[in-house]
Amino acid sequence: MSDDVDYRRRGSRFRARKRAVALLFEAELRDADVVALAEERRHMGEESQEFHDVAPYTMDIVTGVAERLDRLDSMITEHLREWTLERLPAVDRAVLRAGAWELLFGTEDVDAAIVIDQSVLLISELSNEKSVAYVNAVLDRVAGLAEHIRAAERAVSSLDPEPAADVSEPTPDPSEAAHED
Repeated sequence: MSDDVDYRRRGSRFRARKRAVALLFEAELRDADVVALAEERRHMGEESQEFHDVAPYTMDIVTGVAERLDRLDSMITEHLREWTLERLPAVDRAVLRAGAWELLFGTEDVDAAIVIDQSVLLISELSNEKSVAYVNAVLDRVAGLAEHIRAAERAVSSLDPEPAADVSEPTPDPSEAAHED
């Protein structure tokens, strides 16, 4: 492995992804709000040298996954073969959710191949050997749809909302007021 490839894998984005996966995993196991957990850890990192700070990109991933969890889980489930999301190890779910969020909703400057490569690297470090193949396959399928989903998101967000209807109290009809006692 060349130094250039190793640098990309172990750079700040890789560390942010790994931290996001750890937070997603922990929050699921503790049945906790992942954004609140990440904020708590971020504050701990600011207050003490003993704790690692939570990078902004980690917060982006964690917040993004939390905001779109149902949609991400649905997308992942559609691309699983012979497995259900619930049967997967929790760490695999965390890697898939983080990777799928980056591919579908993350910043467009991140290359899909790098997201998939680093997700596979994370899964090989954190889970079992069997997980590598299906994480790679699922994220590859999601990446194939990412541009279409991003285009649809842009189209929806660019639509101008219609002016809000007047929801103030209606003005009473004077003829009806005469009939009230």
